[in-house]
Amino acid sequence: MKRFQSTLLLFAGLGGLLLGTACDRPEAPGRGVSDPRIVAVSNYPLAYFVERIGGERITVEWRIPPGIDPASWSPNGDDLAAIQRADLIFLNGATFEKWLPTASLPVSRVVDTTAGLKNRLLPAGDGSVHAHGPEGSHSHAGTAATTWLDPEIAMAQATTIHDALVRILPAHQEEFGSNLGLLIRQLQERGAPFEQAVNAAPTTPVFFNRPVFQYLSERYRMNGADLHWEAGTIPTAEQLEELDALRVEHPAEWFIWDSPPTPEAIAALQDRGIQSIVFETCGNRPDSGDLLDTFDSNAVELRRVYGLEEG
Repeated sequence: MKRFQSTLLLFAGLGGLLLGTACDRPEAPGRGVSDPRIVAVSNYPLAYFVERIGGERITVEWRIPPGIDPASWSPNGDDLAAIQRADLIFLNGATFEKWLPTASLPVSRVVDTTAGLKNRLLPAGDGSVHAHGPEGSHSHAGTAATTWLDPEIAMAQATTIHDALVRILPAHQEEFGSNLGLLIRQLQERGAPFEQAVNAAPTTPVFFNRPVFQYLSERYRMNGADLHWEAGTIPTAEQLEELDALRVEHPAEWFIWDSPPTPEAIAALQDRGIQSIVFETCGNRPDSGDLLDTFDSNAVELRRVYGLEEG
């Protein structure tokens, strides 16, 4: 807990740096000073932080369809126009927004929530190209983007969002600060069960279905190995051969998926004595509950891996 608190103090001091050039915007015609401000976001964790901190003072512009990985999504013309009209545009950064280089955004209203955390960002993968369902093929080279899986980084991103909201609605600073404080405490509480689970058997080898768990693995020092399996597909003979070869050096008995796998994939793993769990990364809105509910479910699943719950 002390580590979380000291980290939060450090990140809070970075607030001004992380705002970039975000500035006040003249009132739109017909909009009063107390009317909600419109904020665009690029993934669900950012949307959740905005909703929790801004409350009824903020309306979130959410353009990403259900079931689509926001990291693979690109805005169409209407989407981009809506984003451009927002009072603030919160980006995850860490190369999450693949569409950003080809988009024209109002720089004064863009806030990169990981801009001040460059020393905490991790490499994405080996750079090879893999298919990812209907979104097509892409490479895992560059920077790992699921930053919010490290609660310390998530708290820093939430603090950055708070500081930007205060800048455009300074009259509500006290309200936003109270909301941030509660959110920070709840994120701290969700991080503790992850740490407890891994610490119960820290050398336990695990497989990750694809390289999206870097921040989780690094934060809790997990003994993990990445594969390139899509949760909605049936593993090929080549993939199973790769798994068998990898197990010689990495004898994992647990396979961690970022979304529910196919029955065929579960069966193929069970034939090899490997059990499966789902640890939702929650880049898009969950079908039910919210980000903290998802973290709670993830903690229960992780406890199974490390022997704290019945398999």
